[in-house]
Amino acid sequence: MRPFSNGKVETNVSLAGATPISIERGLDGKVSIQSGNDDANIVYQLNNGKKTTKYTKPFNLRDGGEVVAWDKATPNIKCKRNFAKMQNVPVKVVFASSVESGEGDADHLTDGDPSTFWHTMYSVTVANYPHWVDFDCGTVKTLKGFVYLPRQDSRNGNIKKYRLQLSQDGKNWGDPVVEGEFENNQKEKRVMFAKPMKARFVRFTALSSQDGQDFATGAEFYPIEQ
Repeated sequence: MRPFSNGKVETNVSLAGATPISIERGLDGKVSIQSGNDDANIVYQLNNGKKTTKYTKPFNLRDGGEVVAWDKATPNIKCKRNFAKMQNVPVKVVFASSVESGEGDADHLTDGDPSTFWHTMYSVTVANYPHWVDFDCGTVKTLKGFVYLPRQDSRNGNIKKYRLQLSQDGKNWGDPVVEGEFENNQKEKRVMFAKPMKARFVRFTALSSQDGQDFATGAEFYPIEQ
């Protein structure tokens, strides 16, 4: 069984035996292994290797690979999962033109949780379009696109027109790399560039909303690495 949640957590579960084991990888690239038995002594191997490691905490597997895990008490019952290399770039919000503090913090765009969301200010005053958020990739990356997930519990503030710009220093922004309109639904939007481009900083600008109001919202945002 390999379900995918809205948060894009990749999961595989071994149902054989009394203590099923599950292997999950989150948007941050870390793999978690769990068992239905609280007393399980879980071990795992990576990429068909001979080294067996005791599982104690989530580990990074952004580059992909095969994970095989089992409870030492039942070595014949194993769970196997193959993960592809992740292309989503972990980013940090460095500036947002408008936020509704608390509920609508811009950091919600990067927390890997589709139930939280960025929302522009509405309680004190309603900020007018355009609205933008600047992201830091940490180092210069070769980017080929981005993903925007609209707010999932409401269509309020879902973005219609957008543009995206890149920068090396977070101060000097070039011409838009891509701009356009999103479809009017709550599905994940994946936008690709005409060609890969190198940058450290990304500015995502909302130019209008689907419902014509001045609010902008979003559940998740991340650049895609080549």
